[in-house]
Amino acid sequence: MRRSKAYRYSFLLFLLLLASSKHTLYAQELTAEVFAGTAWSLPMRLRIEQPGEAPIQFTARYRTRPWRGAPYYAYRMGYRQWSAELVHHKLYLQNPPPEIEHFEVSHGYNLAMINRDFSVASSPAIFKIGLGMVIAHPEGRIRGKAINPVRSLLGGGYHISGVCLQAAVGPRLKIGEHWFVRPEAKITAAWAQMPLAGGGVAKVPNLALHTLLGLGYRSRP
Repeated sequence: MRRSKAYRYSFLLFLLLLASSKHTLYAQELTAEVFAGTAWSLPMRLRIEQPGEAPIQFTARYRTRPWRGAPYYAYRMGYRQWSAELVHHKLYLQNPPPEIEHFEVSHGYNLAMINRDFSVASSPAIFKIGLGMVIAHPEGRIRGKAINPVRSLLGGGYHISGVCLQAAVGPRLKIGEHWFVRPEAKITAAWAQMPLAGGGVAKVPNLALHTLLGLGYRSRP
């Protein structure tokens, strides 16, 4: 049930992003893509603040574990040079101090973005620059207490937590009249502040390198 909720909320967020686009979506111009992949997060400063307690602050190291629980994935729908994208990024803390029993943002550290494409003459690669928001679902135990759930506007423990941006590159390799595959590499940078049960916040910036492989459909050959 928990995993199905993660998929449902991610899909709803994706549809909301599409609805926010200023462009009218005509069928002959649409592309749709779904990706699997993984990511490597750079060590970043994690700060935990709880009422009546000294802040916990240290350089955190994370793993992605792309096939554990809800898998790492992304999907994207585009119109001409614009696209809406959701990346289900995941963070599992690997070096917790004694106060933290475990901490993860695995359902997930979602990056919901609007992208602009840029092409280079004589190159098959398509470059994307994206900007958006972090939709986060933190989980864990700190100082013997669970940090979730916390009521949220989105429901299900998902919170609009911060901002993100990306730079991505990958060719579109045709495999049929309408179908194509796309290997893609991207760098994402994000800052997020997540509420904790019982009060307090977790400040979780992230800088990551992602590699993905996607299957796409283009309605106009």
